[in-house]
Amino acid sequence: MAIELDRVGYVGIGLLAKMQDLIQDFTEGKGEETEEKVEAEETAEKKSWKEKFEELADLGEERYEEWVEKSKEGRGKFEDKIRDRANRVFSEFGLVTKEDIEELEAKITKLQRAIKKASTGK
Repeated sequence: MAIELDRVGYVGIGLLAKMQDLIQDFTEGKGEETEEKVEAEETAEKKSWKEKFEELADLGEERYEEWVEKSKEGRGKFEDKIRDRANRVFSEFGLVTKEDIEELEAKITKLQRAIKKASTGK
């Protein structure tokens, strides 16, 4: 069985995610031993390395998708902040923004339609 390179990358991310979860559980006081955890560890010990590999790869792929989605959201928020600040600077210097021009174009179009409608209605 050939192992795909991307699955190996996902396993690395899966290991990081597992470590992150363990650290988070420890810092939140969820690190104590429970019967469920002991049973889960015993079951994990019985699994073959291939099963463990696939579980880590699946976890890594899932966490990777979450991280990508969060970064897209963060990028969008950052772009909005930059756009708002740039618009404020333009306003302070009396410069016209693209949004200002588009707003004026929409008003002109609306006025042109109203004039055309009024002139044809006579």
